[in-house]
Amino acid sequence: MRVFESLAAIPEADFAAGSAVAIGKFDGVHLGHQAILARLIEAARGDNSHSVVFTFANNPLSYLRPEVCPLPLMSREQRIEALSDAGVENCVMVEFDEAFSQIPAEEFVEKILVGQLRARHIIMGSDFRFGHGGVGDAHLLRSLSTRLGFTVEVVAAVVDPQAGCVSSTRVREAILAGDAEAASSMIGRPVTVRGEVVHGDARGRDLGFPTANLGGRIEGLVPSDGVYAGFVRIDGAQLPAAISVGNNPTFTPDGQSRVEAFILDFDEDIYGSSIEVLFTHRIRSMERFDSLESLIEQMDADVVLTRRLTGADRAE
Repeated sequence: MRVFESLAAIPEADFAAGSAVAIGKFDGVHLGHQAILARLIEAARGDNSHSVVFTFANNPLSYLRPEVCPLPLMSREQRIEALSDAGVENCVMVEFDEAFSQIPAEEFVEKILVGQLRARHIIMGSDFRFGHGGVGDAHLLRSLSTRLGFTVEVVAAVVDPQAGCVSSTRVREAILAGDAEAASSMIGRPVTVRGEVVHGDARGRDLGFPTANLGGRIEGLVPSDGVYAGFVRIDGAQLPAAISVGNNPTFTPDGQSRVEAFILDFDEDIYGSSIEVLFTHRIRSMERFDSLESLIEQMDADVVLTRRLTGADRAE
């Protein structure tokens, strides 16, 4: 997938054959976004044109109202990978800044979507707004479509049986509540964070549960404190793991929250490696134990449950 990080970088000659363009923030690339992307690719293939996603490197609220801007569900890199995995050919991912915020909605459509990307089809979700003041919507697009020569398609929201209409907001709420199952259901894959394995205090190894500790910049939204079942993905392999998010209240109740994964049946040196941690089920909340014996007993139980929830017990 080609990625263009500014309007100036868009090679207009490359889109002379026309394009289908999906516009939106695509934070989380959840099932609703995936429905839009499926229609995008279908439309592009239908008339042998280019598939293009037009999105922002940052949430527009980070510039317009930073005090209420929500935490991102994905890093830029994770979003790009998810869009590429969905089959998108081109992604325009620009910074939403002062200059972009001043572009009128009609000018955005006429000069950028049609003028630069040669849009024949424009696809969006029902709640997306664009242009200065957020006045651009499906109604505006339809009013311009005949004169500028494109069609408009608004993709309806996807409804989850438990959560209702799938949205980035609802996915975020589920993750921050520790509801890995609900969040995973709405995004169609496990909740995933990525980071580098760093040295910890080695307490887990001393207890018989050596963990891979994530440090530095962590990509993706980390679930609330607790113990989870899931997987660790490293070098193409996906391995079952019991995952702890928190400050270890038994030993460091005032410490900083961190992500640690005990990879089942694994004892390799992976310090310095980049790994993905996938959360599939919440097992329990974090708690303080009065003795090492009771802590180890609970950790043993966590591992047994992790084996069952991840299917690792069936592989034995």
